[in-house]
Amino acid sequence: MGELTAEQIAQRTMDLNLLDDRQLTGVWGDFGRRNVTADEFLQALVRRELLTNYQVERLVKGDRSGYFYGPYKVLYRVATGSFARVYRAVEAKTGKIVALKVLRSRYSDNPKETDQFYREGLMGKSLRHPNIVPIYDVVSQGLMHFIVMEFVEGHNLRLFVKTRRKIDPQESTKLMIDMVSGLAYAHEHGISHRDLKMTNVLVSSRGQAKLIDFGLAGDEDVEDEDANPRTIDYAGLERATGVRRDDPRSDIFFMGCIYYNMLTGIPPLQDTKDRIQRLSRQRYLETAPIRKHDNTLPRAVTMIVEKAMELDAEKRYQTPAKMYVDLSIAAKRMAKGQDVEEVVEANG
Repeated sequence: MGELTAEQIAQRTMDLNLLDDRQLTGVWGDFGRRNVTADEFLQALVRRELLTNYQVERLVKGDRSGYFYGPYKVLYRVATGSFARVYRAVEAKTGKIVALKVLRSRYSDNPKETDQFYREGLMGKSLRHPNIVPIYDVVSQGLMHFIVMEFVEGHNLRLFVKTRRKIDPQESTKLMIDMVSGLAYAHEHGISHRDLKMTNVLVSSRGQAKLIDFGLAGDEDVEDEDANPRTIDYAGLERATGVRRDDPRSDIFFMGCIYYNMLTGIPPLQDTKDRIQRLSRQRYLETAPIRKHDNTLPRAVTMIVEKAMELDAEKRYQTPAKMYVDLSIAAKRMAKGQDVEEVVEANG
């Protein structure tokens, strides 16, 4: 904290537009004096919910920026990725809570990266479905680039599964129905995902699954998708199966991988950051059958996983809508306690 006094901290919060004179007067009034320690003062600000711990940490470090993006005040950081950070924020005038996806500063002056970020945001903004996190606005001004989205109270699916170890077939199937419903809607509007993975699914506190981070598919300006870390798994799959780069059935394969992971707690593909291994055909050939991990799973469920993850794209589900049908049938039959062998549609 250095040599900052409580009054210096108070002045700094005003200089940065974090607090106003009325709010600070209320805090001083609670103390009844001004000769308090900086720690006491900061604790009071957090206790009164005038500042968050995240804001306090930045304030104490002397950071002068990163508190606001346009009209949105950052409350705390939710997630950090290679290309962007996600924050919980509040719109200063309305009090509306949102999520901000902010392009990292190392890319903010790179026209190729900023243009792609902006295009992805606009593509996602066109989608409105209960199982897709809505985008409200996309901002690209100078060195400031961010996407304004709905803030979902909950966790990403990877953390959700890690906490639970694995998800029972009925709940897994319900979540898959949500995901595939959102994906089917997007595909019907000509938009694939191109980055389906556990961290790009949010599970709300009400147990609803929502997809995030649409936009890379159909982006004809991505020059070398093999080298793009956000699409390298897709590149590996499509190289291994001989289909074109933007084949929409690739989303279905990775949706099957998510289902497999939820049901077993184990990712079907070898987890590696090595680019060569991720592009290797062997990685896809070595996927263990799901029943090897759990032979008690309902056959109706494992058949859907197997069909979604067919390496031969012609044997895979041809559309998310057809996968949705089988998931819905399986869910209804499991709810009735029926052990049905044949659920998957013969025609795919």
